[in-house]
Amino acid sequence: MPGIGILCSRETEEQRISYMLRLLLAQYGLACPLETVQSQGNWERYFCLVLSWEDAERAFALAEEIWEAAPSMQIIYVARKVGDIFAALKRPFFHTVRSFDMEADLGAAVRKLKHFKIPLSERIIFTGNGRKLTVPRRELLYLESRHHSVCLHLQHRSDLEERREEVAETLTQCEEKLKGLGFVRIHRSVLVNMYHIGSLEKDSLVLLNGERLYISRHRMQEVRFAFDNYIRHLDFM
Repeated sequence: MPGIGILCSRETEEQRISYMLRLLLAQYGLACPLETVQSQGNWERYFCLVLSWEDAERAFALAEEIWEAAPSMQIIYVARKVGDIFAALKRPFFHTVRSFDMEADLGAAVRKLKHFKIPLSERIIFTGNGRKLTVPRRELLYLESRHHSVCLHLQHRSDLEERREEVAETLTQCEEKLKGLGFVRIHRSVLVNMYHIGSLEKDSLVLLNGERLYISRHRMQEVRFAFDNYIRHLDFM
């Protein structure tokens, strides 16, 4: 059974985190293995990783390396400084813990794990032009089928500006890859990330960036049902 790994730059910190986590896991009835990460690269042993590193930039670089190898890894990041907390917001961490209030914040992270119902593979790997393209899930606005390829409509991290990437996959293949991750097919050629839906209207939806996408009449009921169900689970994301 995959467990929780602890990756720290200091042994004393690892011992502190391990002690708190064992108490919290027992308190919330989560029976999963907890261990120190001895060698990097064996990520299939874990579904979640607690990352605590003295150098924040090194911690972020490590997180990027881990996501590259294991896109679905949920990383709980321990921030030592206020500036590190804000810097962490730009990255898809499962939860950020403040080292100066670790017990309370780790408790919140464990509660979040306990109620975690929607799979949250934060990074999706696509194939295009002979290369692997790794995309943070929340940057995906929607996917559009174009003959023998799919166009990914993406949001920049810093603003609402859209960028596009072409991948050599079919929309059906992409839909299967994104199954259970908050996407809904609104048209035979369009798959939308519900995270970016601002509102549903009579025959269309409006994204948070203001873009309007039309919904096939025979898919409208399915789309409304999927979006209502998604909204009910937002607290667990």
